[in-house]
Amino acid sequence: MGFLIALILVSQTGFCFDVSPTQVNGKVQVSPNVKISPDLINSLFQDDHLVKGVEMMQVAPDGKRILSIRGDLTDPMVGDPVDCVKKCLMDHCKLFNITNIKDPYLLSNIRNEEVDGCCHLDFQMSLDGVKVLDAIISVHLGRDKRVNLISGSLPSVDEYSNQISIGRIQAIAAAKRAIGASSIKGTPKAELNILPIENSKGLMVFVVKLSSDKPLGDWEITIDADTGKEVSRLNQMNFSRNTGKGSFYLNHPLLGAPVTEELLHLTAHSLSGEFANVTNEDSDSASASNDVHIYDPSDTHFDEVNVYSLITRIHDYYKGLGFSKMDFPLRAVVHYGDSYDNAYFSPQSNSMAFGDGNRLNDLSKEETVCWHEYSHAVLNQIVRLNYSAESGAMNEGQADYFACSYSNDAKLGEYAVAKMGKPYLRIMTNSLHYPEDIEGEVHADGSIWGGVLWDVRAALGEKTSDKLIHSSFFYLKSGSPEFLDGANAIFTADKNLNNSENKEALAKVFQARGITTKSNYNGSVLDSKDLMRIGLFRKVHGE
Repeated sequence: MGFLIALILVSQTGFCFDVSPTQVNGKVQVSPNVKISPDLINSLFQDDHLVKGVEMMQVAPDGKRILSIRGDLTDPMVGDPVDCVKKCLMDHCKLFNITNIKDPYLLSNIRNEEVDGCCHLDFQMSLDGVKVLDAIISVHLGRDKRVNLISGSLPSVDEYSNQISIGRIQAIAAAKRAIGASSIKGTPKAELNILPIENSKGLMVFVVKLSSDKPLGDWEITIDADTGKEVSRLNQMNFSRNTGKGSFYLNHPLLGAPVTEELLHLTAHSLSGEFANVTNEDSDSASASNDVHIYDPSDTHFDEVNVYSLITRIHDYYKGLGFSKMDFPLRAVVHYGDSYDNAYFSPQSNSMAFGDGNRLNDLSKEETVCWHEYSHAVLNQIVRLNYSAESGAMNEGQADYFACSYSNDAKLGEYAVAKMGKPYLRIMTNSLHYPEDIEGEVHADGSIWGGVLWDVRAALGEKTSDKLIHSSFFYLKSGSPEFLDGANAIFTADKNLNNSENKEALAKVFQARGITTKSNYNGSVLDSKDLMRIGLFRKVHGE
């Protein structure tokens, strides 16, 4: 049996706008060579219905558990989705490394959401009442109530490698020291978690979340609960009813003069409304008793009007996709900092900021800058993606995509970088290929994912692609999903939105960019043909 698996696998061998001091760099990830455990295959083939329905699955680097599995995985479920899915996971516990099926507190349901007739559920692993960091299994039911996609499995934690010697206040103080925070915004939070480490051990840690101006970021710092030392850090900041009248750019200064049009959704005489609340760091906010905000572009208040208009327009665009989670006044600040060369979205404060620029032009005057940051805010309402590696790149890539799709222009940041003599910051019509063009920086690698999404748009059209890509976010698991998970999410969304009408076209796009090329994953990915060959081998040999 092991020989056949080896034979099959040998045949397939192997949230900021611009680059700035707040960018996120990481090591280039190389897929390890994976030898799939015969025990995992045996467990998989105990359910013939499951095997026949699998379209693609990815196995963890240790070869002993499934990272993701896509297809028609069950019969239609009848009854409460949480109970049905939990039973399904327990019935297939060996596939997902669920070792203690008798522990009623091992998996707790932390998400149960219905969107477009599909059900999305997340289950969090806890041990002794403490959450295990990023140990989530995400399960997605289609409109027919069949399980279409499962992402995630549980780590092995057999013992703890340390003890708890400090409390939350001490952990927060340690986190502040670790990053040298001198200007804190809001109230820091600390939560005790278990961090899985090697040799099936768990490290007791505090995950501290704090927002800081110096150094700028929405920081998640992991602190050893015994020694108080920093274990890791991550900057989650994503950089880049009355009707009034105002002057603003429809796009940016390079594409025409300001227009004077209606300002929708205002609820005050300032630039405050149902879906945007714009303030000015350099002066008092604009105010007009007749709600007429017409200023010259050189006036400090012009940028308030411009950003207000951009936010309300992109809000109404997403509303047209059926998304209502942004129906609140999103806070935005213009003229942020001193000659600040960036714009950003802050997940912790749920706000955006736009710098005046130094090397760059005024960031508040370009539509793709604002719509890029707003798209980060939209994704943040659906799923939490760590702002590093491929998950951070997917976050950046989708933000680029929606900014460009709504503006119907493949180029991003044209006005922002014109001051530097560049034609654009990023472009969607690129030829980047996975994995050889991975650089380990979220904006650079986001261009790969953005290019993939733009290819989808070229293949399916704007309307179909925008809805499909947006809907796919609900099929992503929180934490650090990879490009292959993003592809699985899009395939599954297409299955439920369009009865898989676009399956072949999508497969061509992802294959051409290297995302679903099995050889890139060094044996960890199997498809339906592989499983069919394994099943035939087992049948012939009486296994």
